[in-house]
Amino acid sequence: MAMKLAPLLLAIALPVAAQQLDAGTSEDLQKELEKAIRADSTATPAQGDKAPSAPPAATSSGTEPQTLLRGAQSLNPDLSVILDGVFGYERRAPQFLSGDDPDLGAQGTSHALGFMVQEVELAFSAIVDPYFKGEVYLTIPNLSGLEVEEAFATTTSLPWNLQLKAGSFRSAFGRQNGQHLHLQDFTRRPLINAAFLGADGMRGPGAQVSWLAPLPFFLTLAAEAFSLRNDPADESQVQPLPVASFGADASTRPTVAVEAKAFFPVSEAWSLTSGLSFASGRSPGLLLVDGIPTGAGRDSQLYGVDVYLKWKPANVSLGYESLAFQAEAILRHLDAGDGIVGEWDGGAYAQIVAQFARRWFVGLRGDIVGVPSSSVLARTGRLGASLTFQASEFARLRAYLEAERASGTSVLLPQAQPEWAPAAFLQLEFSMGAHGAHPY
Repeated sequence: MAMKLAPLLLAIALPVAAQQLDAGTSEDLQKELEKAIRADSTATPAQGDKAPSAPPAATSSGTEPQTLLRGAQSLNPDLSVILDGVFGYERRAPQFLSGDDPDLGAQGTSHALGFMVQEVELAFSAIVDPYFKGEVYLTIPNLSGLEVEEAFATTTSLPWNLQLKAGSFRSAFGRQNGQHLHLQDFTRRPLINAAFLGADGMRGPGAQVSWLAPLPFFLTLAAEAFSLRNDPADESQVQPLPVASFGADASTRPTVAVEAKAFFPVSEAWSLTSGLSFASGRSPGLLLVDGIPTGAGRDSQLYGVDVYLKWKPANVSLGYESLAFQAEAILRHLDAGDGIVGEWDGGAYAQIVAQFARRWFVGLRGDIVGVPSSSVLARTGRLGASLTFQASEFARLRAYLEAERASGTSVLLPQAQPEWAPAAFLQLEFSMGAHGAHPY
């Protein structure tokens, strides 16, 4: 390489040197340089010099290492697999069953006991190019078939602190709706998830634009639009099902939502996250006797507030204690229509999770929906407790106990029986592969 560069460098230096010398000296120097160029071009490489060669080709021999070009390797996305398996008992079928809750198959008032693969998640993520990041999450909940939980692209280089997300994804409404199962602190999701946001949460095809405010603290504002599709709730079953807030007339009435989220680092040990959410759409109503739809097409609005407060000492070498408090409340307004007057209903949950040793966590959560109650939502409460052994960042074992009480009635829904419904689960979770970071 040095041998090839020498003529080029000498050719560049020649006119420069000629300008700095007088005419006689310039002529002599030119002859010397030309002589050196001819000698260099005819010289043979020294024994120690090596000519450039192509990179070694990949080989299938067992004794020689295989070579993979870095460009080809970068085309492979990060891949991970997460499995949640449970052994559990249910006194009766739960009233509010989220899509990734363990379903032991309890029918009506009969109990259930047995094993279940709660969920298998396959995650793919990669930086597509300088402009987009792609993420795909496939799930198999309760071995009921493969689902696309999320599949979306996110921009990485828009100006003015803007970011665009498009595809099928979980809404940023509230706090727990956007979290996957393995981020939950309890085996079941809160009651408000199925009661107001849908059995699978508020997720589907749509687009989101968010803006990071240029402030001394973290504040993001987001606007979303989804094409959600839900059928009327079938009340012919023994246990009454929740009426969906959104999903009617999906082809002509998109569901829209806006969120504001703020983060405050109060101190080295304390941090606070809070958010306000609003969503508007159209309810598909419910099916009464003989399949007659009631309350279909009523416009509905959700108002949400959430808070997350965490204490974690900065110097973990002195101990492994931490404390996290989380609460969320939702109010829903259903407009008058289809023979039903306008009405309000709502619900909330609050939980606290404490780490008392390096690998041990204990949690307590209280849930309630139907406060206030409406013609399509009766009052139901649940108290749950969990004890988690975090073997590592990739595996954990959790014991979960709960007691659910259906204490209220509604105009259109029957009373759940029996009123009290205890349940217990032992949950094993492990993950394999590279999994991307999740929101705080």
